[in-house]
Amino acid sequence: MRNYRGPIIHIGYHKTGTTWFQDIFYPAVRNRRYLPRAVARAAFLEAGALHFEPDQARHRLGQDRDDIILCEENLSGGLHNGGLAGNLSKDVAGRIRDTLPGAQIVIFVRDPCSAIASAYLQYVKGGGTFGIHRYLFGRDRLGPVAPERDEAPGFRREHFDYARLIAHYDRLFGADNVHVFRYEDFRADPRGFAAAYAARFGLDVALDRLDWGTRNPSPGRLLLWAFRAANLFTRRAVADKDCLLHLPGWYGLSRKLLRRANASGRFGRPLRMRDILDEGAIAHFNDYYRHGEAAIADRLEQQTCRDAKSRDGMGATAPSYARSCRTATSSLPTMTQHC
Repeated sequence: MRNYRGPIIHIGYHKTGTTWFQDIFYPAVRNRRYLPRAVARAAFLEAGALHFEPDQARHRLGQDRDDIILCEENLSGGLHNGGLAGNLSKDVAGRIRDTLPGAQIVIFVRDPCSAIASAYLQYVKGGGTFGIHRYLFGRDRLGPVAPERDEAPGFRREHFDYARLIAHYDRLFGADNVHVFRYEDFRADPRGFAAAYAARFGLDVALDRLDWGTRNPSPGRLLLWAFRAANLFTRRAVADKDCLLHLPGWYGLSRKLLRRANASGRFGRPLRMRDILDEGAIAHFNDYYRHGEAAIADRLEQQTCRDAKSRDGMGATAPSYARSCRTATSSLPTMTQHC
């Protein structure tokens, strides 16, 4: 397998296991330096679009940048604002290229319907009060020139059309330096995936010492309602919500109590995608994302092909699995040429 060099920049997406990589996996890597999320955010997200300076970003990343690892899901865009209509997502890609042109880009994707359901649960756990329909389609109630459209960006389905951002990174860094993985493959076999992932990038990590426990478990239906009710008494932390009365300190206290209750497992089974999205919503999103999902399947096939050509037969096969797509053809241009 090819020995990939240069900094590793893991940009997300949200809800694809980034918390585990940030808290458990990357800090255990012994032959690279994992920089905290705050450093990644300061380097690439703090400055405005017209004030970003690559030299300042490099200064914040420190010396010997070729051996660093960054993992920050907001580099792919905010979860509840659609990456500001994709503008932030696209701009950050250029910031990374201008700062670290030799970077290896890591992108994890997830079935869009599953990711959207998980995004809604995160919205509620983060302070949201509205139901799933208002969360997904709240902008539809606004007039075409309503000021709320610009002041408080909300959910955008385009954010989960991953193929577009992947293709953009391919153009900036070259497809050989952009590594795409499916969250479902990681979730199905965390240990095997992590072993192959470490082998792919030559990461020295003691896998047998890692914590393989579940992170961020989904709440049950009863706790989901409890979260929404508790959130009526805090202004934090999402923009699109109701607040009856703000109680200082309530947000932190309620999070602690409700998360402890959730971890106990006594309040019903964790909600699944079909508990959150009805059949109409699932059909709507499946139809919307079918071309993008087909393009990702093709992209993963090309990645697997390149891996096979570069493999020297000595190491583990890196995870780069192609999944069957919802449609046989795609209206998007193929992201990479066939091997």
